[in-house]
Amino acid sequence: MTKCIAIDTSTRRFCLGVKSSSDYFDMSVNKSTDHAKEIFKRIDDVLKLANTSIEELDFLAVGIGPGRFSGLRVSISAVKSISYVLNIPIVAISSLEIIAREMMQKNDKEKAILIEDAGRGNLYIGSYVFRNQEFIKLSDDRVVNIDKIEITETDALIAGSGIIRYPDIQIHSKSLLNQTGEEYLNSRTMIDHALEQFNKGNTIDCMNLKPNYLFDEVAN
Repeated sequence: MTKCIAIDTSTRRFCLGVKSSSDYFDMSVNKSTDHAKEIFKRIDDVLKLANTSIEELDFLAVGIGPGRFSGLRVSISAVKSISYVLNIPIVAISSLEIIAREMMQKNDKEKAILIEDAGRGNLYIGSYVFRNQEFIKLSDDRVVNIDKIEITETDALIAGSGIIRYPDIQIHSKSLLNQTGEEYLNSRTMIDHALEQFNKGNTIDCMNLKPNYLFDEVAN
């Protein structure tokens, strides 16, 4: 049975979990003030909880953002180091995808638009749908300025910290959820999503792992 670890530090929530055979083990931390502090100890602790050694892992799952610059560097650097030393493949996942998938499952929705605060009047946006039992990304994750956004989608669940911080955004939808994305950042959902990609052969090595900051799009 597959064994893996999942880490996402794109938000204030330190998302960390392990799957060992059919069992899931979570040691996530809400509103973590310093993701870098004791990250390898936290990894060691969750592996001990799962009675699994790091050498037994079939792959490493990591959220690549978009998200906080300093936070993303923590998990990316840790996963790169482990992958390099032990030659373990990596499954890189959009952090927005992880959040949207959990959000859709919890709210029984087949379509969602996630709008997360990117700071300085910018928003991270991801659009997703469940179709034929498959989770599909409708468009690449993107960053836009609040002055350039208008959501006309009517049947999708729309949520995220962006609509909380900027309540005047033009959104036309029957389904608004006044919750931040990090509230739905779940290690089990992340692992299940990563496992689907792993089984499809969608892995990379440590040299090709990069955070998805997106902000070069604003500059362009």
